[in-house]
Amino acid sequence: MKFKLDHKIFTLIGMLCCSLSFAQKVEFTVPKSIDVLENIIFDFQNDFTKPIAVDAAATPDDFSTTVDLFDLKYDDNNKNPYLNLALNKGAKAKQFIERASWTVTFKKISKKSTKVSIDIESIIPDRWSKKEVDVKLTQSTGKVENEIKEFLLHYKKPKSSSAHATADAAAEPTAEQIAAAEAQAVAQMAELENRKIIQKTTSKKLQALFSKKQFITLPTTADSFTKLLQIQPTEPECEDCKGGKYSSWDIEDVFNLIYAKMNDGQEYYALQYYGDKKVSGLPYGLVFNESSPSECKAKFERYNAQLYQTAVEVDANTSSALTVVTFKMNGSFIRLEFGNQYLTRLHVSNKEQ
Repeated sequence: MKFKLDHKIFTLIGMLCCSLSFAQKVEFTVPKSIDVLENIIFDFQNDFTKPIAVDAAATPDDFSTTVDLFDLKYDDNNKNPYLNLALNKGAKAKQFIERASWTVTFKKISKKSTKVSIDIESIIPDRWSKKEVDVKLTQSTGKVENEIKEFLLHYKKPKSSSAHATADAAAEPTAEQIAAAEAQAVAQMAELENRKIIQKTTSKKLQALFSKKQFITLPTTADSFTKLLQIQPTEPECEDCKGGKYSSWDIEDVFNLIYAKMNDGQEYYALQYYGDKKVSGLPYGLVFNESSPSECKAKFERYNAQLYQTAVEVDANTSSALTVVTFKMNGSFIRLEFGNQYLTRLHVSNKEQ
């Protein structure tokens, strides 16, 4: 199949997704296997990349690495197209970014289909621009995301043998795969547009619970949670819990917090969100129903955060896949759960699950 036709089809997908240009995260589907994408992503380059070694993490169904751009210069007449630079008050227009990194994540959908997520991970100004540039407000323009998307859709490794030629031919997308990718791109665009109108609120109870803007350290007591929340808990029975009971607080009709000490020495608390709004008030900038798995993995990378899928029991006969991010911080084992692709639960324990 000629890629000229494919290019026209995927140009349409690009037009449908153009409003994502200023987003911090872009997602799309590529009709190629995850193995093929893993083999070609390291060949991506533009005028600002360098031939350096980069880290990568992989499981049979997931893969992540970074794309780094270097020496991005900014002044009145030379605005680099890859970042919307946010300047602090009174800063001059002429600034220099030593390095900007985007996380690229692949997730296997099927043997010949892969979900790709790209979001900006870090921005490093040079020492003169460090005080002038607000890296938290600086955003990706979406240009490098589009370049990576086009590269993954159309790039083929050079043919060095008949075996490679056969593999390339097998990896080439069919008309059905292209149509499926186009339909999924439209659906993803619609979902992202719908999420833009979801109301975002701040929970005062969450702010009170995490008043120190960090996870509550263990060991602690049920009375400590009651004091912070100003809510009396119920105490359901629990055969494996110390004293035969654990503590449970219902908060603002959309949260449930439980705290337990187990007979085997485990101590933990878990906070579950049941609503449909985006709710802030958690530490480290986490937002219920907004923070994504890849964003959380990048946020806690310094703690060796791991992203993976696990199976959870729905009932005695049914299990469901659940995306989690886990890491150890300050002696506690943190588990973030994403029941609907966005953060819905956090679990903090003194023992690894």
